[in-house]
Amino acid sequence: MNNVFSFSILGKLNIRTQLNSAYRNDLIKHNNQVDKNRYVLNKIINCIRFCGAFELALRGHDEKENSENRGIFKELVNFSAELDNELKVHIQSAKLFEGSSKTTQNELLECMLDVYHEEVKKEIANSPFVAVIADETTDVACEFQYLCKGQPVERFWRFYVPDGHDAKSIAACVLNVVNPLLDQNPNKLIAQSHDGASVMSGELNGVQKIIKETYPLANYVHCYAHQLNLIMTSACSVNKQARIFFHNLSGLCSFFSTSPQRTKILDEIVNRRLPRSSQTRWNFQSRGVHTVYENRKDLIKVMDNIESTSRDSSSINQASGYKLKLQDTNFVFWLSIFHKIMPHVEIVFNQLQKVRTDSVKVKNDLENFEAAIQTIREQMDSIIDQIERVQRETDEPARKKRQVEEGSKKREALEICDAVLSQIRTRFNFSGHLVASNLFVSEKFSVYKHQFPEAHLNDTCTQFSFLDKNRLKTELQVLYQREELSTTSGAVPLSILLNEEGLNCTFQETLKLLSILITIPMSTSEAERSFSMLKRIKTFLRNTMKEERLSALGMLSAEKHFVSGIEYFNNKVIENFATKKERRMDLIYRKL
Repeated sequence: MNNVFSFSILGKLNIRTQLNSAYRNDLIKHNNQVDKNRYVLNKIINCIRFCGAFELALRGHDEKENSENRGIFKELVNFSAELDNELKVHIQSAKLFEGSSKTTQNELLECMLDVYHEEVKKEIANSPFVAVIADETTDVACEFQYLCKGQPVERFWRFYVPDGHDAKSIAACVLNVVNPLLDQNPNKLIAQSHDGASVMSGELNGVQKIIKETYPLANYVHCYAHQLNLIMTSACSVNKQARIFFHNLSGLCSFFSTSPQRTKILDEIVNRRLPRSSQTRWNFQSRGVHTVYENRKDLIKVMDNIESTSRDSSSINQASGYKLKLQDTNFVFWLSIFHKIMPHVEIVFNQLQKVRTDSVKVKNDLENFEAAIQTIREQMDSIIDQIERVQRETDEPARKKRQVEEGSKKREALEICDAVLSQIRTRFNFSGHLVASNLFVSEKFSVYKHQFPEAHLNDTCTQFSFLDKNRLKTELQVLYQREELSTTSGAVPLSILLNEEGLNCTFQETLKLLSILITIPMSTSEAERSFSMLKRIKTFLRNTMKEERLSALGMLSAEKHFVSGIEYFNNKVIENFATKKERRMDLIYRKL
């Protein structure tokens, strides 16, 4: 017993010291101060989280004491102090640690990112499959998509600056993130989706090829919504006149967006604004096409007004040029053609950007889009006749117009339609997951009940060889017999239903396949949103912060709801902050 007692106090303070009342009083005083310090730090963390969540600049141009505007973060801390006396006393009396310095901000942001990453790691560890999404611009934004409690979730990870912008450098960057998270389980990464430089998706030597060497099941999935926009870009690139049309349309929109005087005239005559010219991938001038098509005659009047009333020679010259362009037969022809095509592009864009979409819906959306373009192609003769009739009715009779060469115009328009269809077939050539989605088209359950889709099952099990084919077939046969499932639309609702009814073990292989389909990124609007968020964050970073700060701010903005749901998030950040290095502010409790 004596030896046990000696061992228990080995390395600890002398027992007499512990019993000393002065020591105990000092310990209580220290821990009370730690409580106060942690309270203050908790308030500062809340201020940083608020700024990050709403993408507000932490730093001001002038943060000196006598500055009238010290930046949103500093002013928010001061405002909080006016409502919290304990925080106010600390700010006024602090000599060693005020808590709002640039260094402290950066360290707290780093700790927040660490805590967030730990929570995401737990989710990834509990998910059956994971997909990685990388969006490459000047930085690489990395995200993961997986199932959490039966629901597909997408989590922003961080921004990276790779060593180079070739395929090997970017692949190494992605693998350095993925490898530690998957815990040497190569079959867990079920899909990869990239956007950006051409090296990202090259079939032979691109990033996807390098990643698949390590993760053989990581099938490359095209960024669907991005790809549709690239389809429009590629389709226009095959025809010189179509390219010229979109450049002119962009210039027309910019003509009004850069001048309040021109905009005023536009409002008076047209009573509708032209959309700002945008190079973003989501909007290939579709709003501009519709607005100009519907208001072409009024826009000609606007140009006449600017010509006669403006004193600016540049405005007069540009107005004259755009007036001629609005009356030009080539411009009007392509305006009408794309006015026919764009509504279908918008519909499929909106469908593919839905966060909860899945492979079954994507397949149907793409088929509907292809059918719509094919219909336009078949109706081209009547469309061209309608265009010529509208031109005769709306243009000035005295104006000399070049005769529309109907055969030539038809060939060019058909060329655009063919290019769109060809791009779709080429870019969505990989269809393993889309073939598998055929097994869960609820409208076909009544047919599958009598004629099992053997071909779809064979293709699916060839693509995902780890599935138990015989068991999967048995499970699907049971599902097809259930009338109540015939109204279930999509893989997500079916997966949720089976999980909620406690059928995980009964339909084990079915749920495994559903998990794969749900995990595979059907829409990469989230990746694109991260890219635009990156640009927004950079505008208030004053271009002086390190990349680590950018990632933390990106996380606070993109994942604010997830962060709010992390239990004791601020306390975990404080613990991390306190133990990273020795602090001048007491943050660690002492024990006897």
